[in-house]
Amino acid sequence: MNNIGQSLEEFSNKKILVIGDVMLDHYSYGKATKISPEAPVLILHKNNEFYVPGGAGNVAQNLAALGAKSVLCGVIGRDGRRNILLKTLGREKNIDTVGLLTVTSRSTVTKHRFVADNHQLLRVDEEETTCLDNEVQKKLLSLVEKEIKKCDGVILSDYAKGVFSENFTRQVIRIAKSHRKIVVADIKPSSKDFFIGVDVLTPNWKEAKEMSGESELSRVGDSLVKFFNANIVVTRGEEGVSVFTKEGTSKDFPTKKIKVFDVSGAGDTSVAVLALGLTSGLDINDSAYLANYAGGLVVQKPGTATISLEELRSAVNYGNHIDEVAIVPKVWGYEKWIENNDKYCSKIFFLKKGYQCSLHYHKIKDETFIVLKGNIRMEVGDEVLYMKEGNFCRITPGVLHRFRGLEDSEFLEVSSHHSEDDSYRLEESRRVEAE
Repeated sequence: MNNIGQSLEEFSNKKILVIGDVMLDHYSYGKATKISPEAPVLILHKNNEFYVPGGAGNVAQNLAALGAKSVLCGVIGRDGRRNILLKTLGREKNIDTVGLLTVTSRSTVTKHRFVADNHQLLRVDEEETTCLDNEVQKKLLSLVEKEIKKCDGVILSDYAKGVFSENFTRQVIRIAKSHRKIVVADIKPSSKDFFIGVDVLTPNWKEAKEMSGESELSRVGDSLVKFFNANIVVTRGEEGVSVFTKEGTSKDFPTKKIKVFDVSGAGDTSVAVLALGLTSGLDINDSAYLANYAGGLVVQKPGTATISLEELRSAVNYGNHIDEVAIVPKVWGYEKWIENNDKYCSKIFFLKKGYQCSLHYHKIKDETFIVLKGNIRMEVGDEVLYMKEGNFCRITPGVLHRFRGLEDSEFLEVSSHHSEDDSYRLEESRRVEAE
């Protein structure tokens, strides 16, 4: 049995077959400051939009972010959204899309979210949930048979969009078992009968209660273990993760107190880490421990997000040294607050290329910035500084300043205190050039 540190180093050597409902997540960001005269609805003035893979595609993205390779297997439509999805997947060299079938009769499943001031206003879904026809199922099974030999494990990502019919699902599990591959499944309750025999199931608390017909945690877990003949990892939001094994044991992993920003795709992150842990030599409890950390990190980020191997490793390494590290999203990236109060401030800025913060000053705060990585344009009073790794500058009270990312950058702020009441902004943070 490997320890957790050794197993994290193994992630980059793993390849996972991801089978499921592949989607496109579309985000439109803007400002909503008034009500429409036509109807009692907000008017969103859009100023930015982007696309990321969703569903099984987001599972593959999470695997890639953690350094692992994956083969993505599912269906997409022959439409414009297909081209956008393939382009977003194509940015990541560790994702092999050989298993994605284009089906003319179907549309590419898309979830379009409209967001203002970090609040989701509306989600519009374009989808088709009918089962795949027999010919398409046969083609997918043929791809599974071919690709599974090259993979270390299998993730089944079911969003009830038509991929997992009863026959297809049972055939996939049979193929995986014949090749002795670990199967981890994240499923919807409506199709629970199809997934009997997987190795690990990862329902959230609501799904677990619905599938078991129970409401008390231990009874929920025991019922699901017996029904699926599998290990069960129940994700419980702020309560953490609970593991129930086929051997009759159970264990709870509480989560640290965090600020939840967006739960979109959090289950995809957890299932990816769980599968990598199991295929890297960890047992179910240690794998769930890692998945719990990963889920806690990703919900602090906006939108359908991923975490890097370095973020996960760091969280595990210093989890026992710092009780609470908050991740605060910003227009230009995000801040990681190590210590942030009225006496002392220490935080790391993650600044995206082409974005800048507001032009602002402080009446009391005295701060020093130290560049850790990247290239930053810093305006300090009448001066413009171009700062790279190792450069630093001090900004005294009353001095107007702002920073811009000339490339993706990281820098440390150490200052006398933090108080929003001491920040005087002359303009908003914004994107200033195309990425």
